[in-house]
Amino acid sequence: MRISSLPYLTAAALSLLGAATHEIVGAPIVLSPLADTNLPHDVIRLHHFSWHVGTVAALGMAALYIMAMRHSPGRLFAMVATAMSAGFAVLAIGLASFGNAVLWTTPAPYPWTLVATVGLLGVLLTPRSLSVAGSD
Repeated sequence: MRISSLPYLTAAALSLLGAATHEIVGAPIVLSPLADTNLPHDVIRLHHFSWHVGTVAALGMAALYIMAMRHSPGRLFAMVATAMSAGFAVLAIGLASFGNAVLWTTPAPYPWTLVATVGLLGVLLTPRSLSVAGSD
């Protein structure tokens, strides 16, 4: 097992945990109350769709980290997953900082920063020789 496999495994597990928590815990808290609002039905449905896209993206990150562990050149898979997670982190921190500070009281800004950090550690520990020639 390569040294970079542990961070990739950790990032994959955190992504899976994030996806499960997002659906099992978060969806009822965030999506269910929308039915009791006066928002147009299409706005509510779009919010539901967007919520579940986030879950699918987290599952995609987990799959990319797993592929990074199992395949050479895994570093490229991990770089994509890490960039996705970093993007989620920047989005959540930006919205909490400049949109609505209540987001600091939710999980939104925190797990993706952790996943991106752990994923980046794996990328840094993966030798460039395990990457596609000319990609680095």
